[in-house]
Amino acid sequence: MSEYNLNKEQQQAVKYNKGPLLIIAGAGTGKTSVIVEKIKFLVKKKLARPEQILALTFTEKAASEMEERVDKAMPYGYFQMNISTFHAFADQILKENGFQIGLSPNFRLMTEAETIIFLKQNLFSI
Repeated sequence: MSEYNLNKEQQQAVKYNKGPLLIIAGAGTGKTSVIVEKIKFLVKKKLARPEQILALTFTEKAASEMEERVDKAMPYGYFQMNISTFHAFADQILKENGFQIGLSPNFRLMTEAETIIFLKQNLFSI
């Protein structure tokens, strides 16, 4: 089926096509391999076009690794998939559509240090 040795549950996840799929598992359990194979399956079976695929993860490292694996696994020319972190995806959505909820187009996300200072200053001010 693939270059990865997937177990029965992983193969079920790859072939599942009745709606969105959320994969939750610990480190080193093959989540990225399953997602790469899932993307290949969706495109190969024409269940989704590359531009309809959204793959999100928590870290930049994981997103980069997933993007690299998908790039290697897919035929040349499949580059329109959105693979990123939850944070980067949310930031992109807010940049593109934030004005619709009254968000200034010049907004910026706080750094971790700014967030800590903000919380310390405002946590008990209510």
